[in-house]
Amino acid sequence: MKLSPSQITTLKKLISYKGYPEIDLQYEILDHVACKVEVLLEEKPTLSLDDAFRKVHGEFGIFGFSDLAESYTKSIEKRYRRFFWEEFKSIFTSIRIIYPIAIASILYWLSINTRPFGYELTLPIWGVIFFFIGLVYVISSYMRVDKELKNYVAFKSTNNFLVILNLFMQVNIYGLRYFENPNYVIEFTAKGVFMSIGLVFILMSFFSVFILPRVLNRSIAETKKLQAIYEG
Repeated sequence: MKLSPSQITTLKKLISYKGYPEIDLQYEILDHVACKVEVLLEEKPTLSLDDAFRKVHGEFGIFGFSDLAESYTKSIEKRYRRFFWEEFKSIFTSIRIIYPIAIASILYWLSINTRPFGYELTLPIWGVIFFFIGLVYVISSYMRVDKELKNYVAFKSTNNFLVILNLFMQVNIYGLRYFENPNYVIEFTAKGVFMSIGLVFILMSFFSVFILPRVLNRSIAETKKLQAIYEG
Protein backbone atom coordinates (compact mmCIF):
# COMPACT_ATOMS: atom_id res chain seq x y z
CA MET A 1 0.00 0.00 0.00
CA LYS A 2 1.05 3.59 -0.65
CA LEU A 3 1.34 5.93 2.30
CA SER A 4 -0.84 9.05 2.19
CA PRO A 5 0.62 12.57 2.56
CA SER A 6 -0.82 12.79 6.09
CA GLN A 7 0.87 9.50 7.01
CA ILE A 8 4.17 10.76 5.59
CA THR A 9 3.80 13.90 7.71
CA THR A 10 3.12 11.76 10.78
CA LEU A 11 6.20 9.64 10.11
CA LYS A 12 8.30 12.81 9.82
CA LYS A 13 7.01 13.94 13.22
CA LEU A 14 7.77 10.56 14.75
CA ILE A 15 11.31 10.72 13.32
CA SER A 16 11.68 14.21 14.78
CA TYR A 17 10.56 12.95 18.20
CA LYS A 18 13.34 10.38 18.04
CA GLY A 19 15.84 13.25 18.07
CA TYR A 20 16.21 14.14 14.39
CA PRO A 21 14.60 17.57 13.83
CA GLU A 22 16.64 18.42 10.71
CA ILE A 23 14.40 18.36 7.63
CA ASP A 24 16.79 16.75 5.16
CA LEU A 25 17.80 14.11 7.69
CA GLN A 26 14.12 13.31 8.31
CA TYR A 27 13.65 12.60 4.61
CA GLU A 28 16.85 10.56 4.45
CA ILE A 29 15.55 8.36 7.29
CA LEU A 30 12.04 8.40 5.84
CA ASP A 31 13.49 6.97 2.63
CA HIS A 32 14.51 3.86 4.57
CA VAL A 33 11.48 3.70 6.87
CA ALA A 34 8.51 4.38 4.57
CA CYS A 35 8.90 1.22 2.45
CA LYS A 36 9.16 -1.00 5.53
CA VAL A 37 6.10 0.66 7.09
CA GLU A 38 4.14 0.20 3.86
CA VAL A 39 4.95 -3.54 3.84
CA LEU A 40 3.91 -3.93 7.48
CA LEU A 41 0.60 -2.10 6.96
CA GLU A 42 -0.08 -4.16 3.86
CA GLU A 43 0.54 -7.40 5.72
CA LYS A 44 -1.48 -6.28 8.74
CA PRO A 45 -4.00 -3.52 7.88
CA THR A 46 -5.21 -3.33 11.52
CA LEU A 47 -1.75 -2.22 12.66
CA SER A 48 -1.58 1.45 13.58
CA LEU A 49 0.97 3.72 11.94
CA ASP A 50 2.61 4.40 15.32
CA ASP A 51 3.01 0.69 16.04
CA ALA A 52 4.37 0.03 12.54
CA PHE A 53 6.90 2.83 13.00
CA ARG A 54 8.01 1.50 16.40
CA LYS A 55 8.43 -1.97 14.93
CA VAL A 56 10.57 -0.63 12.07
CA HIS A 57 12.58 1.53 14.48
CA GLY A 58 13.28 -1.58 16.57
CA GLU A 59 14.67 -3.34 13.49
CA PHE A 60 17.47 -0.78 13.34
CA GLY A 61 18.84 -2.03 16.67
CA ILE A 62 19.51 -0.34 20.00
CA PHE A 63 20.98 2.76 18.35
CA GLY A 64 17.92 3.32 16.17
CA PHE A 65 18.53 5.70 13.28
CA SER A 66 21.90 6.94 14.56
CA ASP A 67 23.89 4.97 11.97
CA LEU A 68 21.79 6.46 9.15
CA ALA A 69 22.20 9.95 10.59
CA GLU A 70 25.96 9.52 10.97
CA SER A 71 26.33 8.17 7.43
CA TYR A 72 24.33 11.06 5.96
CA THR A 73 26.24 13.68 7.95
CA LYS A 74 29.59 12.20 6.88
CA SER A 75 28.58 12.26 3.21
CA ILE A 76 27.67 15.96 3.52
CA GLU A 77 30.95 16.79 5.27
CA LYS A 78 32.86 14.92 2.57
CA ARG A 79 31.05 16.95 -0.10
CA TYR A 80 31.97 20.22 1.61
CA ARG A 81 35.63 19.24 1.84
CA ARG A 82 35.45 18.59 -1.87
CA PHE A 83 33.93 22.06 -2.37
CA PHE A 84 36.81 23.62 -0.42
CA TRP A 85 39.56 21.95 -2.45
CA GLU A 86 37.75 22.63 -5.73
CA GLU A 87 37.57 26.33 -4.86
CA PHE A 88 41.19 26.32 -3.66
CA LYS A 89 42.40 24.87 -6.97
CA SER A 90 40.12 27.05 -9.08
CA ILE A 91 41.47 30.27 -7.61
CA PHE A 92 44.90 29.38 -9.08
CA THR A 93 43.55 28.23 -12.44
CA SER A 94 41.15 31.04 -13.28
CA ILE A 95 41.03 34.79 -13.73
CA ARG A 96 40.00 35.01 -10.05
CA ILE A 97 43.71 34.84 -9.14
CA ILE A 98 43.81 38.54 -10.01
CA TYR A 99 41.90 39.40 -6.81
CA PRO A 100 44.38 38.02 -4.25
CA ILE A 101 47.26 39.35 -6.35
CA ALA A 102 45.71 42.82 -6.43
CA ILE A 103 44.99 42.80 -2.69
CA ALA A 104 48.49 41.49 -1.91
CA SER A 105 49.99 44.29 -4.04
CA ILE A 106 47.98 46.89 -2.13
CA LEU A 107 49.02 45.41 1.21
CA TYR A 108 52.67 45.37 0.11
CA TRP A 109 52.42 49.02 -0.86
CA LEU A 110 50.87 49.83 2.53
CA SER A 111 53.66 47.96 4.34
CA ILE A 112 56.31 50.01 2.51
CA ASN A 113 54.71 53.45 2.39
CA THR A 114 52.58 53.82 5.52
CA ARG A 115 53.09 53.99 9.26
CA PRO A 116 49.63 53.89 10.87
CA PHE A 117 49.67 55.44 14.35
CA GLY A 118 53.45 55.63 14.04
CA TYR A 119 53.94 51.86 13.71
CA GLU A 120 55.78 50.22 10.84
CA LEU A 121 53.63 47.21 9.93
CA THR A 122 55.12 44.32 7.97
CA LEU A 123 53.41 42.64 5.01
CA PRO A 124 52.40 39.57 7.11
CA ILE A 125 50.75 41.86 9.66
CA TRP A 126 48.81 43.61 6.89
CA GLY A 127 47.83 40.16 5.65
CA VAL A 128 46.47 39.29 9.10
CA ILE A 129 44.56 42.59 9.22
CA PHE A 130 43.01 41.77 5.86
CA PHE A 131 42.12 38.28 7.14
CA PHE A 132 40.27 39.71 10.14
CA ILE A 133 38.33 42.09 7.89
CA GLY A 134 37.39 39.11 5.72
CA LEU A 135 36.52 37.11 8.83
CA VAL A 136 33.91 39.70 9.81
CA TYR A 137 32.44 39.53 6.30
CA VAL A 138 32.24 35.70 6.27
CA ILE A 139 30.62 35.49 9.71
CA SER A 140 28.12 38.26 8.92
CA SER A 141 27.19 36.44 5.69
CA TYR A 142 26.70 33.23 7.68
CA MET A 143 24.48 34.96 10.25
CA ARG A 144 22.23 36.51 7.58
CA VAL A 145 21.17 33.15 6.10
CA ASP A 146 17.44 32.37 6.14
CA LYS A 147 16.20 30.72 9.33
CA GLU A 148 14.55 27.90 7.37
CA LEU A 149 17.88 26.74 5.95
CA LYS A 150 19.39 26.47 9.42
CA ASN A 151 17.16 23.46 10.13
CA TYR A 152 19.05 21.31 7.62
CA VAL A 153 22.04 19.09 8.37
CA ALA A 154 23.38 20.23 5.00
CA PHE A 155 23.59 23.79 6.29
CA LYS A 156 24.66 23.02 9.85
CA SER A 157 27.73 21.30 8.43
CA THR A 158 28.95 24.73 7.33
CA ASN A 159 30.01 25.18 10.96
CA ASN A 160 33.15 23.38 9.78
CA PHE A 161 34.06 26.62 8.00
CA LEU A 162 33.91 28.51 11.28
CA VAL A 163 36.21 25.91 12.84
CA ILE A 164 38.72 26.49 10.02
CA LEU A 165 38.46 30.25 10.50
CA ASN A 166 38.96 29.89 14.25
CA LEU A 167 42.11 27.82 13.68
CA PHE A 168 43.49 30.43 11.29
CA MET A 169 42.58 33.20 13.74
CA GLN A 170 44.40 31.53 16.66
CA VAL A 171 47.54 30.85 14.58
CA ASN A 172 47.54 34.39 13.20
CA ILE A 173 47.23 35.96 16.64
CA TYR A 174 50.06 33.80 17.99
CA GLY A 175 52.18 34.34 14.88
CA LEU A 176 52.05 38.14 15.03
CA ARG A 177 54.75 38.15 17.71
CA TYR A 178 57.26 36.88 15.11
CA PHE A 179 56.60 39.63 12.58
CA GLU A 180 57.03 42.80 14.61
CA ASN A 181 60.47 43.46 13.13
CA PRO A 182 60.21 44.48 9.46
CA ASN A 183 63.70 43.04 8.89
CA TYR A 184 62.85 39.53 10.05
CA VAL A 185 64.96 36.74 8.52
CA ILE A 186 63.80 33.17 8.08
CA GLU A 187 66.59 30.80 9.08
CA PHE A 188 66.94 27.24 10.36
CA THR A 189 66.41 28.03 14.03
CA ALA A 190 63.46 27.38 16.36
CA LYS A 191 62.21 30.93 15.79
CA GLY A 192 62.80 30.65 12.05
CA VAL A 193 60.80 27.41 11.84
CA PHE A 194 57.87 28.92 13.75
CA MET A 195 58.09 32.01 11.57
CA SER A 196 57.91 29.88 8.41
CA ILE A 197 54.90 27.97 9.74
CA GLY A 198 53.27 31.28 10.66
CA LEU A 199 53.84 32.64 7.15
CA VAL A 200 52.24 29.54 5.61
CA PHE A 201 49.17 29.89 7.82
CA ILE A 202 48.90 33.61 7.16
CA LEU A 203 49.06 32.86 3.42
CA MET A 204 46.36 30.19 3.76
CA SER A 205 44.27 32.58 5.86
CA PHE A 206 44.69 35.24 3.19
CA PHE A 207 43.38 32.90 0.48
CA SER A 208 40.59 31.59 2.73
CA VAL A 209 38.95 35.02 2.58
CA PHE A 210 38.46 34.46 -1.16
CA ILE A 211 37.62 30.74 -0.90
CA LEU A 212 35.32 30.26 2.10
CA PRO A 213 32.55 32.68 1.04
CA ARG A 214 32.23 30.76 -2.23
CA VAL A 215 32.16 27.42 -0.37
CA LEU A 216 29.50 28.86 1.94
CA ASN A 217 27.44 30.00 -1.07
CA ARG A 218 27.72 26.55 -2.67
CA SER A 219 26.61 24.88 0.57
CA ILE A 220 23.63 27.24 0.82
CA ALA A 221 22.72 26.47 -2.80
CA GLU A 222 22.81 22.72 -2.05
CA THR A 223 20.59 23.23 0.99
CA LYS A 224 18.12 25.27 -1.07
CA LYS A 225 17.93 22.44 -3.59
CA LEU A 226 16.99 20.06 -0.79
CA GLN A 227 14.49 22.59 0.54
CA ALA A 228 12.86 22.82 -2.91
CA ILE A 229 12.63 19.02 -3.17
CA TYR A 230 11.35 18.37 0.32
CA GLU A 231 9.12 21.40 0.86
CA GLY A 232 8.24 22.45 -2.69
